[in-house]
Amino acid sequence: MMAVKVDKVTLAAAPWDLGPLTPSQIAGKTIEEATYQDPETGKRVNPNGVIRTRRETWVGRYHRQGKLTDAQANIAVELFEASAGMPTRDPLAAIIRVDASAGDFDHEAARVDRRRKFFRMWAEVPTYARPVVEHVILRDNSLRSMPGCVDGRTEARHLDRLQRGLQALCEAWA
Repeated sequence: MMAVKVDKVTLAAAPWDLGPLTPSQIAGKTIEEATYQDPETGKRVNPNGVIRTRRETWVGRYHRQGKLTDAQANIAVELFEASAGMPTRDPLAAIIRVDASAGDFDHEAARVDRRRKFFRMWAEVPTYARPVVEHVILRDNSLRSMPGCVDGRTEARHLDRLQRGLQALCEAWA
């Protein structure tokens, strides 16, 4: 058996640990500086060069860019949570968790109720907007990744459908 000599490799230390950098882990993450407001000058500063990552949905990006209104972004989040069965915005969820100690709480019935909410909301989404709402909100994909979206004009058309669909849902659900 012949021994093979391997040189040691050294890597420069990363200034901040950003977690795993696999394609699955970095999908949807944004890198930003961790700034704070200096009380003396009133300016946002980052003296140590700290950076952080956070996951941002496409609805969040479009809202931040001004493409979706506050009401549209909120109803989109509510629709996503109802589809995923996450009752984070449900004010009764906290009460139900307290009553769960009594032992009469049925988790399957609660899941069915949340799915029922999703189907009621989905029925209010206009038919022309359903493909883009499903693509962007439920699957968390960009407008540019829609099938047939090849240029800015088709992206604008899909954005218009998304906006009008969410607005119709806002008006029906309010």
